[in-house]
Amino acid sequence: MFFVNIGYKILKEFFSLTFSVMPYFILGTAFGALLKTRLKPDFVIKYLNRGASSVINASILGAILPGCACATMPMAEGLKEKKARLGTIASFIMISPLLSPQTVILTYALLGWKFTIARVIFSLSGAVILGITFNYFEKLKVRGFVSSDASLDAEGGPCPPACKVEKIGFWKVFIGIIKDLGKYFILGMFIASLLTVLVPKEAIPKYIGSSGVFAYLAAALVGIPIYICEGEEIPITLALLKLGLGKGPVFTFLLGAVGTCIPTMLMAQKIIGKKPVLIYIIYWFLFAISSGLLFSSFF
Repeated sequence: MFFVNIGYKILKEFFSLTFSVMPYFILGTAFGALLKTRLKPDFVIKYLNRGASSVINASILGAILPGCACATMPMAEGLKEKKARLGTIASFIMISPLLSPQTVILTYALLGWKFTIARVIFSLSGAVILGITFNYFEKLKVRGFVSSDASLDAEGGPCPPACKVEKIGFWKVFIGIIKDLGKYFILGMFIASLLTVLVPKEAIPKYIGSSGVFAYLAAALVGIPIYICEGEEIPITLALLKLGLGKGPVFTFLLGAVGTCIPTMLMAQKIIGKKPVLIYIIYWFLFAISSGLLFSSFF
């Protein structure tokens, strides 16, 4: 009876998570299909394929678009199909769950202007640094950071006409993206449901502590693997503050809990590759901890 009850809770959580995120995933898929079928290659080459500025542009684009991390993946797939650079895509993936109009407003409403300003500054800075680094690795042709279907020549310019992909319709692209990423989405939702049911959120304040070194490490280690929908991390952060957790570790949790959830990483490895995703996770871990330490010192 115990296992039947647990199984019921897992299935209930799975359907709840899936149906709550599915509209964003569908909208993101539609946006990704539009990017692939409507966005002119010249626009991508001009704004999303030229060094550091492309990373900045992608970060701003990811920040202003509404939607959760799962909606980011189809959009990133659309950018990949338009031959945006690896670092540009990675910065777009990173920034989307961290910043959006609704999360910025909600952060200010529940946590105040210090948390809000810090979230914007650290998120943009972290995404730009990651993007520039990945683009540099791609330029050096580091193994695992070079796209096999890149359409850029050695100088970074557009490929010759012979390598252009034939234009295809919106619905064909839309269905293709669903088929390509859907299995990762469903698998990710199931794993996230397991974690949500089997790892109670009450354990977070119990085992994290206050503001020591262990508190930062624990905040990142606990926050990063747990699936938390975009915006959900804000009231949890407020609760952790009320429970006595220091503002530095709380900020680490705030940033760590939304960027590397399992559904996002499963889909991201399909888009940017396994090695970049591994570096991405390590970078996010260090990024969350260092941001918390800096926030504690300067805010």
